[in-house]
Amino acid sequence: MKKMVFPAAMLGVLLGFSCAWADATVESFIRFGGFGGNGAYEGTTVTRIQGDKQVETSSIKFTGAVLSWAAGKSETTTITRIDKGVVWTLDTKKKTYVESPLAGFDPDELEGGQDMSTGEELDDGEQPRVKMTRSEFQVQKTGAKQNINGFACEEYLMTWLVELQDLDTKEKTTNTMKTSLWTTPETSVIKKLQADQKAFSKAYMKKLGIDISPDEMQRFGMGAFAMASGASDEELAKGFEKFKKEMTKVKGYPIRTMVDWSTEGGGPAAPEAGEKPEDSGGFSIPTSKDDLLGGLGSMVSKAVSKKVTNSTKPDADEPFFSSTTEVKAISTDTVSAGVFDIPSGYKRQQ
Repeated sequence: MKKMVFPAAMLGVLLGFSCAWADATVESFIRFGGFGGNGAYEGTTVTRIQGDKQVETSSIKFTGAVLSWAAGKSETTTITRIDKGVVWTLDTKKKTYVESPLAGFDPDELEGGQDMSTGEELDDGEQPRVKMTRSEFQVQKTGAKQNINGFACEEYLMTWLVELQDLDTKEKTTNTMKTSLWTTPETSVIKKLQADQKAFSKAYMKKLGIDISPDEMQRFGMGAFAMASGASDEELAKGFEKFKKEMTKVKGYPIRTMVDWSTEGGGPAAPEAGEKPEDSGGFSIPTSKDDLLGGLGSMVSKAVSKKVTNSTKPDADEPFFSSTTEVKAISTDTVSAGVFDIPSGYKRQQ
């Protein structure tokens, strides 16, 4: 099964309305605590959208004792041109770029799943080795208020508890993810940004030949987790409806998202030292409650897809996974068309 990568607003694009193209820019900051202390980094991302074009520049700096010295700081610029059907990935240091086509995919690629105990792909008909024995999700409005980067915000606390049991050893693993979500009222500027993100993502999906309803798109975020856990269709539907009901409590646009994931018993394995930040389960900035819901499901699927060995188990007093994502600024001012083209002097890398 091929790995599909979608932009941040992908999970909330099919909401049944159309909107005119507009320009939008969002600047954000992320701090990732690593898995069990491995692979910690922080950085900034600037995303600009103009119609069916998007450019995203990310600057990442590893902060751990080893990788901060070995890997240092890196910057990546990705230009997505739906109109041309290509994605350009720029190496700003070497002044080179790689071109990749935006191609459709076979719906059958969405079938199958992962074995949570090994992280390996499951063949058709193969049974998972881990069973989900408990899943609880709750949203609570705390009443706390704070001004964050000029945005008046209020806090919601989301708690997700997932208990898994190894079918061979009968060992149970309890995973608890706590998310402190700070949202701000949806102003005209924010609504324009959201509309632009959703319109771009809708065009992106159409280019890939994807025709999925909103509910199906949300369920896709949790699909791999549900299949690998051995949950029945009835259990999945019941849990999904519970998620949707709880998420209706959240009002406003997410500005700060703080996630702490703790695990007791066996658990997911830390990534290799050289693994890229984008492959380590980072949490994209949600642009709507639908996007946030799908993102949470995706995080669970990634975080429980590998098994911890004795040498990689986290300290019991420390979270296995932690991250903070924060919107620094939002603008709907006109973006120069030139930023969506390959800069002069760059050479294509084969």
